Amino acid sequence: MPYKDLREWLNVLEKSGELQKVEKEVDWNLEVGAITRKVYDLKAPAPLFQKIKGYPEGYRILGAPVGLSARNKYARMAMALDMPLDSTIRDLTEEYIKRKKNPILPVVVKEGPCQENVLTGEEVDLFKFPAPMVHEGDGGRYICTWHTVISKDPDTEWVNYGMYRQMIHDKNHLSIPAIPIEHIGQHYQKYAQRGKRMEFATAIGTEPVTALISATALPAGVNEADIIGALRGEPLELVKCKTVDLYVPATSEIVIEGYIDPDERRDEGPFGEYTGYSAGGKHFWPVCTVTAITHRTNPIIPMSVMGVPVDDAAVVMKFTMGAEILEELRDKRRFPVEFVYFPPEGVGHICIVSTKKVPKSFTAYPRSLAMNIWSTKSGHDYSNIVMVVNDDVDITDLGQ
Repeated sequence: MPYKDLREWLNVLEKSGELQKVEKEVDWNLEVGAITRKVYDLKAPAPLFQKIKGYPEGYRILGAPVGLSARNKYARMAMALDMPLDSTIRDLTEEYIKRKKNPILPVVVKEGPCQENVLTGEEVDLFKFPAPMVHEGDGGRYICTWHTVISKDPDTEWVNYGMYRQMIHDKNHLSIPAIPIEHIGQHYQKYAQRGKRMEFATAIGTEPVTALISATALPAGVNEADIIGALRGEPLELVKCKTVDLYVPATSEIVIEGYIDPDERRDEGPFGEYTGYSAGGKHFWPVCTVTAITHRTNPIIPMSVMGVPVDDAAVVMKFTMGAEILEELRDKRRFPVEFVYFPPEGVGHICIVSTKKVPKSFTAYPRSLAMNIWSTKSGHDYSNIVMVVNDDVDITDLGQ
């Protein structure tokens, strides 16, 4: 059965040994980030920090939600999809492709736990929550590193769910990298061209599948909520926001509502990136003005600490990238591929493909296969190395 919320999933993780509760008080300023980085290195259970310095008892931070596990690399990923703890990457990929073929539309409910507490007007204060200073040298505190940003295309009914980091500027302003190549950037450009504000909603601490799909490169025009329903085998429950015309997962821990003004920008960053470096410096990104914050009592903030591989993004995005490319090569482009694998250690830059043998006369086959991978939504951003082998090689075994 799919998990109704983040808390139910965490209970299952704890019972399976994939969650550890940290009872000692920790500091939101660098300490939770440093401990979470060590958890990645050790492939240890996800840490749930129970006491955050300067914040009320009950306010918590979850680190490394789907980080690699020492017992089975993809254990937490498997459990997020309600699959056996020992599921392999092949099991996960084939099940992902199978479930995704049957989208299930979300349902709207009248009320949800995410609106147990409602802050509007002068009550709005992003610093009421233990947003971490993730890395030394970061430009600010990032409340959003494992979350869902929701926006709507002004011309259609397309609602995009994406994972775009958000840095706090002050009590009611955030930055967001609305890059034109990303779907939120495409939405933003349409509003900006018309001189209109774009409404947004950020859902933090959803049931696990919503975050996974938010980090997945689905094609433009696809409503991620429908795919979330497909993977869960049950509709995602949504509730209407208080101050914007958007709907959010009803069991979210925290929801931030507001708008992005086309004329307002501020410096964002630097931010510690997946390369292990503070990359890119500052960026002059659009600003999110917060009109309301709703949250559950004693909210939990999930966080991913990007850095030297492997972190959560390298696990989720590379798993779904491989699955998306495999599905497209098989179903749409008719290549005789056996499997596609992005080893998480390669953080998406290395794509390995096993394929059936083709006639020797087809000497351009590897090049044709690579070019088709690079033309996909999932393959064109990162995978600058494509390795092609025969189908007798188990490409999920780096030893082979």
